[in-house]
Amino acid sequence: MKKIHKYLILVSIMMLMLTGCKKSMSYTYKVETGDEVKITLNTTDGYKFDSNLPFTISKDGTELSQGTFIQGSYYEEYVSVANEQGTILDEGSNDNIEYVFYSYEDAEYNYIIKIKDSNTAMLIGNPNSREEAEKCFGLLSIELKK
Repeated sequence: MKKIHKYLILVSIMMLMLTGCKKSMSYTYKVETGDEVKITLNTTDGYKFDSNLPFTISKDGTELSQGTFIQGSYYEEYVSVANEQGTILDEGSNDNIEYVFYSYEDAEYNYIIKIKDSNTAMLIGNPNSREEAEKCFGLLSIELKK
């Protein structure tokens, strides 16, 4: 009986410890466009971001990507410039966003993101590498708060 009691106490302590582990962090930004945008970052690999604007995604104290908001009407202009001056690496969409990923002189890797059903777009830049830019972007979830 004592063994079972000790086991239950140990399991209870482990469960309490696990419930305190965060796997993501979120900030909701009130953007100049009038929209409220919630950004969530998966932090399981040690990535972090801050609530400043521009916001910064970092790992182990090293800044990896920076992001900011722009008027949604500028999205097409930025995409046009990316087509003219950069190399388009990827394009896509999901329920919440549409995006274009491009490189500029293989020294900068940027995302242009249109938030669906909003007046807001985003720019996320990474001066490190294509792989790191893709990793940071893949860890983000972007949602329009209604």
